[in-house]
Amino acid sequence: MSGARVLVVGNAVLDVVLRVPHHPAEDEELRALGRRLAPGGNAANTAAVLAALGHRVALLAVLAADAEGRTLEAMLARRGVSLAHAVRREGATPVSYVLLSAATGARTIVHHRALPELEAADLDAVPLEGLAWAHFEGRNVEALGAMMARVRARAPRAGVSLELEKPRPGLEALAGRADLVVAARAYAAARGWATPEAALAALRALAPRALLVCAWGEEGAAWSAPDGASGRVPAFRAGPVADTLGAGDVLNAGLVHGLAAGLPPAEAVAGAVRLAGRKCAREGLDGLGPEDWEP
Repeated sequence: MSGARVLVVGNAVLDVVLRVPHHPAEDEELRALGRRLAPGGNAANTAAVLAALGHRVALLAVLAADAEGRTLEAMLARRGVSLAHAVRREGATPVSYVLLSAATGARTIVHHRALPELEAADLDAVPLEGLAWAHFEGRNVEALGAMMARVRARAPRAGVSLELEKPRPGLEALAGRADLVVAARAYAAARGWATPEAALAALRALAPRALLVCAWGEEGAAWSAPDGASGRVPAFRAGPVADTLGAGDVLNAGLVHGLAAGLPPAEAVAGAVRLAGRKCAREGLDGLGPEDWEP
């Protein structure tokens, strides 16, 4: 597959990851097995994986002009993500403090944010000529809707995807503007949808022309196409679970990777699930590449 020009819009965070023997109980004192800094945030993770898959990726996010912000910028640049159109604003770099269990690979996240969100006008300075795909993290809904409309008007041939991770007022109403809608299991649970198929059925009324994908963790992912085709892809296990942090962001990147290449939905979803499964068998996102997407 040849690399496409992709714009990813959303959040960029500095992750402080502590690898611990197990998740601590309340008031427990625990020695960490290791510590690492990494770029994080849904959009930044998806952008980094798309760059590793060979795409020309720009990230539109707000960055702070502090020491942590400079560290975050350097880490993203090393991973091939262009920040030429990122927005610098006064405030503190968002930080996620992550406890990663060595016993299970599960993660607990404590997030701190004291930085303004993107504004719709921030997209106006981004050149969209030749854009193949725009992926939007589902946050900051008022600005998000306006930005999606701007992409549709200025780059009508570009694919558009929307991630649904946390319920936010007005977010689902934007699903109809996307070619791909990806719902997380946590999102489905918060909406009262007990199965991925229930989530897809509910979203279909809102997005009749979109490919819908619902990620279901260790049970894989289900999908539904506008023509009525559908299916479920079982989770791919490349080995013992080492780290689930960012697995959903990796799935998003895998979907965009396949669809931007013109693959049919079943193949795109299968490749994305494989990629997410291979990520879960390693710590962090570094080292993923096109070979991890392939069978």
